[in-house]
Amino acid sequence: MVNINSTIVLAFAVLAAANPVLAAANPVPAASSDAALAKRQGTSSLDVVRCADTRYSRRQVEEATAEGCRLHAAKETLGNSKYPHTFNNRESLVFAASGPYQEFPIIASGNYTGRAPGADRIVFNPNYQSRGCVYVGTMTHTGAPTRNGFVLCNETTTSGSSSSDGNGTSAAVGMSVSGPLAVVLPVLSFLALAA
Repeated sequence: MVNINSTIVLAFAVLAAANPVLAAANPVPAASSDAALAKRQGTSSLDVVRCADTRYSRRQVEEATAEGCRLHAAKETLGNSKYPHTFNNRESLVFAASGPYQEFPIIASGNYTGRAPGADRIVFNPNYQSRGCVYVGTMTHTGAPTRNGFVLCNETTTSGSSSSDGNGTSAAVGMSVSGPLAVVLPVLSFLALAA
């Protein structure tokens, strides 16, 4: 005699394998990123940011962010492009926190003073969840697919993980399950517990 639980498991497995639309309708997100959380809380776990061939330390990122935030709060700007200014994110880059965004140049030789801004920018939310100015990421014109476009810079945390791939998406810090397996695994787990 066939066990009813085995029949149900087999039926769900066949259904999931035959209908990948179910898995697409309920995708399993990648594991949450520790780097994203750290950015929302500041730069405490940030080690190095690499924008193309230029490397920035956590201190340089913090100083550029602090200067951008200070100028924004004082309603002051620097240079012909009036930094900091609104970043509209037409590239749909994925940052650690939602906008609105402001961009401000980061340069290797100290804080931006109004001269040529170079290719690299820090991005901040001037009032993230009413808690004040928060660094959310770094981007560069170098390597962007369009003129005046941006791509994310690679950020390495003190744990050694990279939080972006330079193409506008966050790097996965864990494993994610997709496709028919995304439906089968939870169903099998539930049935195993119910048996």
